[in-house]
Amino acid sequence: MVSGMTKNDAVKMLEEYDALSCVDMIDMLRKEDSRLLYAGEEGVSVEYRGLVTLTSFIDDFTKILDRTGYEPDLICVHDEDMRNHLVEKYGYENEEGCFSYSYYGSPFDLEGYDFRTLDVSFKDRIREVYTLASEESLLDDFSRGEVFGLFIDGHMVGFIGFHREGSMGMLHVFAEGRKKGYGSLLEKYDINKALELGRIPYCHVFESNTASQSLQAKLALKRGKRKCWWLWKD
Repeated sequence: MVSGMTKNDAVKMLEEYDALSCVDMIDMLRKEDSRLLYAGEEGVSVEYRGLVTLTSFIDDFTKILDRTGYEPDLICVHDEDMRNHLVEKYGYENEEGCFSYSYYGSPFDLEGYDFRTLDVSFKDRIREVYTLASEESLLDDFSRGEVFGLFIDGHMVGFIGFHREGSMGMLHVFAEGRKKGYGSLLEKYDINKALELGRIPYCHVFESNTASQSLQAKLALKRGKRKCWWLWKD
């Protein structure tokens, strides 16, 4: 880390660079237990709960990997050259780019709807339809109490939650409940939860997921102009 550079300094740098595209990093840096790995002219890198995210091609970051052998299992990169470098040199995997969406409005009125925090007894049902997260990661989400379901007449029609770094995700509506606005209700609930917890409500949406992009626009989330890429190792 550059001498004298604080997390607040890094937040200001990111806000000046592109606040909407780097909302994930800004939100992470505001958490007390996050760790600033690097901040300087090349960019910013922060670690939180084993996830590392960075803005640009940071040569110092690759030196850290080479010198210490520290290779996080999950990285979010806001620069395509850095994405390519980590895939080619360090063997990380990647699917496609994402856009960042974030919400800056007031909480939604959801009075009268039955939302519940889900426990691990719902794991198998969720795993049947949601495969982007490992079972270990999903168990961690349950342990934090950050998976939620919408119930209509006592039956769960869909679910949503927070990923370990704080982004909204896992949104799914079961087939019998689609075309009824339940996806919108679930995301509104997640947004309210994030606001209640003092977080920035934000999510990453794959570039090809036009349905989700339309939902974000409908709920007045703002889209960053720069893409990011999620990289992982099995």
